[in-house]
Amino acid sequence: MLYFLVIKIFFARIVDVSLGTYKTLLTVKGKIILPTVVAFIEVIIWFYVAREALIVNEKSILIPISYASGYAIGGLIGSIVSNKLINSVLEVKIYNFNKKVLTYLNENKINFFYIKNHLIVFYLTKNYDRKYIREIHKISKNSIIYTKEVKLEQFKKYKL
Repeated sequence: MLYFLVIKIFFARIVDVSLGTYKTLLTVKGKIILPTVVAFIEVIIWFYVAREALIVNEKSILIPISYASGYAIGGLIGSIVSNKLINSVLEVKIYNFNKKVLTYLNENKINFFYIKNHLIVFYLTKNYDRKYIREIHKISKNSIIYTKEVKLEQFKKYKL
């Protein structure tokens, strides 16, 4: 009975916290309806799991350990799943670069904006590979590389 409860708490917390992480990232992205639905499901799961963990007659350290472990693993899984499901675009700005950076971007067929020896701007989609940024830093060690995530809605008319 105790082991079934511990496993149930562990997996329910993984689902609950994964949903919470996903909900938070959706909210940050400006979504409204889906995070509300996800929050409802998240709280129902949390309520039943917390209630069961607190009213059990068993006095075992395994109960809080499974609760905390499920929470930790849920955060990790929620982040991984959210990164796969939520679309994003990374804006990359490069200052103080050498000409080899322009050659590298052209060779890798990365579309970019070039502003008179001062600035390069380009965008990478959700599945962007940080190898581009690492490679640019290797090519031009004195470059200042600035990245930020931008809303995908700004780019719907462009096919990135």
